Amino acid sequence: MPSLILSRGTADWFGVSKDNDTTQKWQRKSLRHCSQRYGKLKSHVIREMELPSQDNISLTSTETPPPLYVGQQFGMQKIVDPLARGRAFRMADENDGYSVPHTPLTPGAASLCSFTSSRSGHNRVPKRRKRESVAKMSFRAAAALVKGRSLREGTTRRAQRRSFTPASFAEEETVDFPDELDTSFFAREGVLHEELSTYPDEVFEPAETVTAKEMESNSLDQTDLTGSALDKSELEKSHLMLPLERGWRKQKEGAPPPPKVRLRQEVVSVSGQRRGQRIAIPVKKLLAKEKRPYGLGMVGKLTNRTYRKRIDSYVKKQIDNMDDHRPFFTYWVTFVHILITILAVCIYGIAPIGFSQHETVDSILRNKGVYENVKFVQQENFWIGPNSEALIHLGAKFSPCMRQDSQVHSLITQKRQEENKSACCVRNDKSGCVQTSEKDCSSRLAVWVKWPHHSSAPLLGDGTPRSHGSVCHQDPRVCVEPASVAPHVWPDDITKWPICTKSTAGNHTNLPHLDCVMTGRPCCIGTKGRCEITSREYCEFMQGYFHEEATLCSQVPCMDDVCGLLPFLNPEVPDQFYRLWLSLFLHAGILHCLVSICFQMTILRDLEKLAGWLRISIIYILSGITGNLASAIFLPYRAEVGPAGSQFGILACLFVELFQSWQILARPWKAFVKLVGLVLFLFAFGLLPWIDNFAHISGFISGFFLSFAFLPYISFGRFDLYRKRCQIMIFLVTFVGLFAGLVVLFYVYPITCEWCEYLTCIPFTDKFCEKYDLNAHLH
Repeated sequence: MPSLILSRGTADWFGVSKDNDTTQKWQRKSLRHCSQRYGKLKSHVIREMELPSQDNISLTSTETPPPLYVGQQFGMQKIVDPLARGRAFRMADENDGYSVPHTPLTPGAASLCSFTSSRSGHNRVPKRRKRESVAKMSFRAAAALVKGRSLREGTTRRAQRRSFTPASFAEEETVDFPDELDTSFFAREGVLHEELSTYPDEVFEPAETVTAKEMESNSLDQTDLTGSALDKSELEKSHLMLPLERGWRKQKEGAPPPPKVRLRQEVVSVSGQRRGQRIAIPVKKLLAKEKRPYGLGMVGKLTNRTYRKRIDSYVKKQIDNMDDHRPFFTYWVTFVHILITILAVCIYGIAPIGFSQHETVDSILRNKGVYENVKFVQQENFWIGPNSEALIHLGAKFSPCMRQDSQVHSLITQKRQEENKSACCVRNDKSGCVQTSEKDCSSRLAVWVKWPHHSSAPLLGDGTPRSHGSVCHQDPRVCVEPASVAPHVWPDDITKWPICTKSTAGNHTNLPHLDCVMTGRPCCIGTKGRCEITSREYCEFMQGYFHEEATLCSQVPCMDDVCGLLPFLNPEVPDQFYRLWLSLFLHAGILHCLVSICFQMTILRDLEKLAGWLRISIIYILSGITGNLASAIFLPYRAEVGPAGSQFGILACLFVELFQSWQILARPWKAFVKLVGLVLFLFAFGLLPWIDNFAHISGFISGFFLSFAFLPYISFGRFDLYRKRCQIMIFLVTFVGLFAGLVVLFYVYPITCEWCEYLTCIPFTDKFCEKYDLNAHLH
């Protein structure tokens, strides 16, 4: 007998007993432990372990949804009805994701049978909650204060963190009565534990005491019964309002929709804002993950755009089935803009800030050996960023770097013809020499060594003297690399001479143009390929590119220095066509970048959630390229940066979306007028310097065509569907024709527009807009 008792106790302890009740109790404990440690369990396990075998019936037919809001009637006492039998029903649990059986309480009445029925899982009167000690309550209050929340909130959160099935259906002695009954029908959660913990006392207390307590509790509920604002968190906790489904993807087909509960009262948050919520809440709203409604969006919300009251079910189904996307392209292009702007400002610095031209005057040593007052003029940049030369070097849109510009080429050719007639001017005091024209060399103070009239003139291969030259510190007779020998004899035209990298000449050759000290070398100044033979001090003051290895301007590719980036395949023909899209990622300054970020994080991000990163990136880049191409045609000598054309192409998407959803909007004409006003304001903003209206106009037109082809749309019938498909092909062909025409105008038949600059910058003052004259001595 003792061995039998010992074996049975050991089996009960390890949960392998043959007793069904003990086994089920052990399995319930294991289920609760696994749910608490490892998260939610499978639904079929919950159903098997939820009720005993004799009560394991479907509860779907007896489910009773919780009422919206049932307040306790004023002055009504709680009546215990021993004959009433509660019905089992299921209540959705927020944290666990599965249902647990509860017993509803009739308002004003409770059932003793519900305490002892097999469905409720209890066959005894529940114990009264033991009061907590003062030390335990003090410790819990101190912990709540350290964590930054109230004691009531900490208790509520701790109760919600239960990830295991409550013990309302388990036959255990550790069952806690307040957790077993759902009294959220008529009691607020804050007073739920208080009411249930004092429940046994209410039966035996005098009627006067009970009535006084009821009146006191009802006075707290008057605000809830009079239609005042309810706390959103409390409503969600008591299952009066279920949180809506959120996410970047639409709900899968076949999944049951979330339960919809109509609220009679406005749900607002009445709790005090914590520190930082005034900033955090707007940021959360900006980065919200709700699905973007077609035809509305962020601009629609700002302009109070709404749907019509009656929408066809076929159209409504198309709107509901539209995919929701994450704005990956917006985040990527914004990160690239910020990174490049920071690097550009750190490397090239900040130009003078303003709207006019900035002048700098200083005394500089020129190539004549004397100090002269020199003035340097550059355009100010109100965007707080680098100057125009630095932007061109970074990859700004600049036509002379993208094609062989006729005016720049003619200017360079003219300078070379003048240089071919120049010679070395040697000063009589042996203070130095410089390559100049005859009029710039003083006949009293210097000697102009001009071939063939000077005795130092060398002979050509046929024995005739050279007619062009001399060149300071360069002579074909003393140069070793590259040597002037047949069949590679240096021509008579000095503008075609190469740079001599090695020479045998010393300081005593008895040739005046070689024995002198050279005081001037080529310097590329400005953005038009202008070259001067000058001193290093003057070149640095003018922010030019000094070439110490060369002796003539014809030996220096100034346009290659001005443009930077990859060198030209042919030094005489610029070919940096990639500036059309490279300039989309550059900005004129910090303020310019902030404007682009604000636009992209609002309008571009909103549209990308509707169209997806692939469609929106195609519209963004192609609109920007088309805008830059038009700007390069009409304003070829102006350095432009920024995604202006791309941004106006995105604005065109708003018009196309409005036209596509015209039939489902309540007041489409009003929305159209507001959009037109916004675009006209931005076009007027483009009249400021450093902002290109040609890129705005061309980008808007190309974005309009591309939006009809790439933006998602809804159809209002079979005929409308075919019409929009034909519309896609028409606008695609139109855009290709527009782009091809602009390419022909830029590369094949370039045009000159004298008045076009007034469409992009109105000269309110004489120095407000940057001058485009090639002969102007600006830089």
